[in-house]
Amino acid sequence: MNHMAAGALRPFGQADCEAELRLLRDQYSELYFDETPFNDQATAPETYLIIGRRGSGKTALAQYFSFQRALPNAIYIAVDEPAIYQQVLSDVAAHSSQSREVSIPKLEKVWEYVLWCVIFEHIRSQSALITAACDMTCEERTPSGLVNSIISRLHRFLREDNQELDERLKLLLSEDRVQLAKQETLRFAQRRPIIIVLDTLERYDTRDDGLMNALAALIQCAAKFNISYSERGIHLKVLMSGEVYPFLEEQVLQNPSKSVRDSVHLFWRPKDLLRLISWRFYRYLSAQGMLHASSKHSIDWTSHRDVLRKMWIPYFGEHVRNRRGVEESTFYYVLRHTQMRPRQLILLCNSIAKLAHRDGTFPTFRGDHLREGILQLEDDLALEVVNSFSSLYPNVARIIDALVGTPLIFKAKELARWAPRTASAWHNSSYSPAGFASLASELGIVGKVNQLTGGVVEAEFEYSLKRRLGISIDDECAIHPMYYSRLGTKVNQELRVMPFSITHET
Repeated sequence: MNHMAAGALRPFGQADCEAELRLLRDQYSELYFDETPFNDQATAPETYLIIGRRGSGKTALAQYFSFQRALPNAIYIAVDEPAIYQQVLSDVAAHSSQSREVSIPKLEKVWEYVLWCVIFEHIRSQSALITAACDMTCEERTPSGLVNSIISRLHRFLREDNQELDERLKLLLSEDRVQLAKQETLRFAQRRPIIIVLDTLERYDTRDDGLMNALAALIQCAAKFNISYSERGIHLKVLMSGEVYPFLEEQVLQNPSKSVRDSVHLFWRPKDLLRLISWRFYRYLSAQGMLHASSKHSIDWTSHRDVLRKMWIPYFGEHVRNRRGVEESTFYYVLRHTQMRPRQLILLCNSIAKLAHRDGTFPTFRGDHLREGILQLEDDLALEVVNSFSSLYPNVARIIDALVGTPLIFKAKELARWAPRTASAWHNSSYSPAGFASLASELGIVGKVNQLTGGVVEAEFEYSLKRRLGISIDDECAIHPMYYSRLGTKVNQELRVMPFSITHET
């Protein structure tokens, strides 16, 4: 099976990594683009925390660890089904303590014990000492199933006596059989490195204090675990939702500067997304024998200019007239209708390809294919982002209706004027004008204008920043192009919003 099995209407691949893994299985590594900016950062020993919003490539990066070459002959352990153990984890956290200062350190011990149990179980056949320390046999035989079984058992102890769990964990971690197994595991890891990747859910309710404590405890445990064992052959990588992480950092983590070091944020640059999407298209066209003559020459995949010239322009063209008749770069036209995430770009390009296939021009795309393909999909892309925040902000879809019919560009102080329209939609009377502005920024609906030159509006959006986007009342704001259809934005005929800087991309 090869990438062609994705079908003629998906020449840029599937929209999610899970679907591609089911389709391609062991051949997925051939599709994976090795030149992403995150591969080296993620495999570095000092990296233990990887943060990204939905569709930014967390799952693909997690899979990359299974065939990466920086750590030869590594053992790969994927705890990649967090939904299996989330509820029982939340229950344990809720019962552990009402105080975060007391609860989080206890939950760190839970995570430490769980991590060692998962590692022991995975390599139990390597040594009788390791086998002797295995906590239990998990009938599901999956790391996530084992995590669920261990935490469930700890929860039973907790229901009986909170202090008993705390003491039991200390005893379990200090038992001779566990200490011997640790030493044996570390000797083994010197010969064969161990990579354990722990995924977390993309959607969380930040009002669930217990679960937030458990996530904060995981990050703090990972920081300590990494310091102790990464240089000794055990590499822990925690994948964290970019939607919920700012809340953890600002309100839950006990000491962010201590527990968050060398984190990797999956922020894509235009040039990197160009190379990624073109690589996928190249793989498809190569297998189909449909490459344009200019694409058959050696392509320097590290050079976005070479990729643009040989793999983008021959198929998409160099310029296109947008729906308002203004000429612009084809790549920027497509990209500015995304929030700089691979999944969104893949979906848009497949939508364009479907129209070209219908009209018999594939693999060449006309301007009307680009315009119609984007128009058909941009509302769906906006809806997916809104949905990813529905646990954080109940009724979020109703709240953002306050922005329906707003201008493309406006003064930030207007947000306070529109905010009262949303008051009845907020959960438990949590409405405030500042909260509305924050929500609009978090979803990447409203950004801050940095530069306006020749009809091009370069705007900065929070989804591309490690910290909150600071907007003052006198700042000029812009609506993201991806939301125009959803919000019925009053579009200025002469202005084009670029939700990224184009200054350094030429």
